[in-house]
Amino acid sequence: MVIIENYFIHYKRPAQLVFAGENYLDIYKYVNKSFQKTRTFDNAPIFDLTAESFGAAARELSVAGAGGGAANAIDTGIILNSAYYIFNIIEFEKIPFREGLRKEIVEWRLRKVFPENIEDYDHQFYKLDKNKILSILFKKSLKEKIEKLFTQSRVNLTYMGNSTINSIDNVLRQKSSPDFLIEIDSNLFIVVFQKHSVPFYIRKFRGEHEDEVVSEVVKTINYIKNSYAQTPHTYSIIANRCELNLDVVKQELLGQDIRALDLKNKDKLFLPG
Repeated sequence: MVIIENYFIHYKRPAQLVFAGENYLDIYKYVNKSFQKTRTFDNAPIFDLTAESFGAAARELSVAGAGGGAANAIDTGIILNSAYYIFNIIEFEKIPFREGLRKEIVEWRLRKVFPENIEDYDHQFYKLDKNKILSILFKKSLKEKIEKLFTQSRVNLTYMGNSTINSIDNVLRQKSSPDFLIEIDSNLFIVVFQKHSVPFYIRKFRGEHEDEVVSEVVKTINYIKNSYAQTPHTYSIIANRCELNLDVVKQELLGQDIRALDLKNKDKLFLPG
């Protein structure tokens, strides 16, 4: 079993977190060995906020927790949903051992399929198994925008993470993990397929209606069957916010003999473990 976090830079767990959803911010404080949601700010898309419009959230983050201390010294993290992240899983016959050569060959392959300038993106990549690399791209301008917002608001930003990567990592830590995971935030859906606990396909789509979501999920399952010769039998759903009736999706999957696999702490799996 692979644990994604093993391939990521280790970090000191922040004392509080901001989850930046589609159009809202959830504030979490680390209390009694787990993150607890303390407040939600609606109509707050993270990339449209100024220091002034972020003010109420900044004041909430400036309230010292049980450990006390100066407000601007509280270690704070932000978790972003995957709307602006680009995932690629690249397969090689052999992955070079040397980090420099590995970076060179990964970016060479990525440039063949990615139409934009990679230099405009923060690019992280991690070895999943002996021949698979997970590549993650995030616009540098967006990263800098968040860093500037927190600096101007005098909030000590020490960690920036992604909800899908956290979800994968937390699911793989459990005794049983599903053949695929559906992560939902409002109308954004991320589907992650894995084999022997190693992700091999990630797809994002948006769905405004139940029938649209069912159609996209079925289309993706059929693609996995035809392109990867894999037939999924289990799935799990992690939904932070969803206004759709997910029973429609569950009934369709049940009709295809794909059963739901229950997960522990599924309401917080998008947070760092």
